[in-house]
Amino acid sequence: MRKSMVIILIAIVSLLAACGQNGDADNESSSNEPDTATPIEADLEVPEQADKGDSVTFTVTVTQDGDPISDASEVEFEIWQDGNKDASEMIAAENTGDGQYTVEKTFDTDAVYHVQSHVTARSMHTMPVKEITIGSPESNTESGEA
Repeated sequence: MRKSMVIILIAIVSLLAACGQNGDADNESSSNEPDTATPIEADLEVPEQADKGDSVTFTVTVTQDGDPISDASEVEFEIWQDGNKDASEMIAAENTGDGQYTVEKTFDTDAVYHVQSHVTARSMHTMPVKEITIGSPESNTESGEA
């Protein structure tokens, strides 16, 4: 009976020692991986105003801890007219280097539009949104009411 207790005790101690070594190996390998603790940042650049028929460029600069991310897994721009998000348009961005991703869009209607970049990089996702006014949407509303 004592021999079996000693064997069980040795087995338990060996198992616990092996688990402790695996934990240390995990910590060492994670220090060589990209930093996933620091969040990514996406600086969305959208002009405040443009004219109907003009080609407008939208840019998002993606960084992590101040360093540009040029290997984002996905960058898209979602654009929709104010009050009509269900009819939004998704446009894949072009990687122009140094962490910058761009799209161009021409608007054919005077209105306020929302531009939202969807950025996925290093297992993180961020979606900043800004507005742009095309033409003079207020004057269209006023002339329609008069």
